[in-house]
Parts: sequence; structure tokens; C-alpha cells
Amino acid sequence: MLLLISGRHGLLAQLFSSLIFDWSAQDLDVDDNSLRSYLLSVNEHFFLDVQTRSDGSKFAELILETNLDREKQAVHTLTLTAVDGGVPARSGTASIVVQVLDTNDNAPQFDRQVYSVDLIENAPIGTLIMQMNATDLDEGVNAEVIYSFTLYTSEKTQETFSLDPSSGEIRVKDMIDFEEVKSFEMYVEAKDKAVNPLSGQCKILVFITDLNDNHPEITIKSFQSSIKENDPVGTVIAIISVSDRDSGDNGKVVLSIHNAEILPFIHVYFYPVYQMP
Repeated sequence: MLLLISGRHGLLAQLFSSLIFDWSAQDLDVDDNSLRSYLLSVNEHFFLDVQTRSDGSKFAELILETNLDREKQAVHTLTLTAVDGGVPARSGTASIVVQVLDTNDNAPQFDRQVYSVDLIENAPIGTLIMQMNATDLDEGVNAEVIYSFTLYTSEKTQETFSLDPSSGEIRVKDMIDFEEVKSFEMYVEAKDKAVNPLSGQCKILVFITDLNDNHPEITIKSFQSSIKENDPVGTVIAIISVSDRDSGDNGKVVLSIHNAEILPFIHVYFYPVYQMP
């Protein structure tokens, strides 16, 4: 016999007796040889309550004693035995299969609360950043998950990245310039498709890696349009400044003057390497 019970419920024994099982065995013998008792195989969740009718016949109620958890055990197999009062005693058995139905009692979960991703600037549109994967221990629609950005995710971030609600894929959908923004934060929610859905959240940090995509910029400020032959040694002729919008080694520059050896009358003072902040 197959019984279906919704999991993780704890109702009154009387209600369970009507919902789960009423059992009445028949014994054609009479008096002492008639049905005397019922026995239930050893288990953690069910017990028998044997009742006597007004005519003296007996019946048993199968009652749920402790809560069921489908995620731990989805099927329970019990053996019910009816014993008469004869000598020797005779018995009959019946197998009871209890299948626990799923209720939406598990929220989707990510394997981390915070994810960290490195992404080069100017990554092509459509580049896959990562694929979210939240798990739900329920089954059916209770375990089907859809993904979305939460309200904590800025509009700028949502304009830069797309999130597929079904696959959980996060992709680039706009050009990224390290010189404009160096990192993004996005907050993703995984929600199941139950009537009363449950959800889980995580945070994703995207750190942009600088590319050497900017040329050094040189600025020359001249103090004199011409040089007199008798100008003293050490006279400042011009100030040269250089800048590079890139970072790290990409922002370091080396200044040099080509063919400086043929201009012995020019003495150049400069720092050979500039590091941009």
C-alpha cells in the first residue's frame, strides 16, 4: 500500500490518524482465536494506536510521531502485522510504503557569500564573467531557480553587465574603461519558483585590470623663444612634463632626447622615470 504524506509537518495525532492510515484486519475465527493485536515494524516516525469498536473488533491507526524530512528520507517502508489469539498464534502481514511529498522548505544557496572576479578593461561585449550556480534541496518547481540583480546593484553596474535569469550567466554588455572605473559590485538573488518562493543572495566583486591603452602625453613649457650666446650656464630653457593615464608599470615613462650627443651645449635635467599616482 502506498501512502503520500507532505513532509515537515507536525499535526495532532488524531488528524494524522485520519490522514495517514486506518487499518482493520479480518479473522474468520471467533472468540480466543480471533484478532487480538497489531504490530508495527521498528521505525523513528510512526506508531500504532489500536482501538476497539463497540462490537469488540479491533482496528489500528497509523500515527505520525515525529516530523518527516523528504531531503533526508523520501520513502519509508513499514510492515504491519496482525496477530490472533489462537494457539499457536497465527499472523498476517501487510507492507506500507510512505512516500514523503516535497514542501518548499529549502531556500536556494550559493556556495559562497562573496565572489571575486578579475576582468581586463576593454573586454569584448558578450565576454562571460562567471556563471552563477545556486542549489536547492527541494524538488520540482520548488527546486527550479531564477536569477536577478537585487536593488543593491547600481544602475551603472546593470548597464555594464547582463545576468541571464535561467542560466545565471553574467556577461559584459558595455565597454569598460579602467581609467573611469576600477571595480564593480553586484548583488545577485536566486529565487525558487514555488508559490511562496524562498531566495538566497550573494555579492560579486569585479576588479578591472588595466591595459596599456594610453600613450604618454608630453607637455613642454618654454621660458624663452631664443637663446643668447652669452646666456649663463644653467639657464632654464624649458620644462618638460609627461603623464600616462595607465596604472602600474603601464603608467611609468622614460624621458630621453634623441641625438642629445650632438647638442653638447644643452644640459638636460630630468627624472628618468615618472610614476603617475
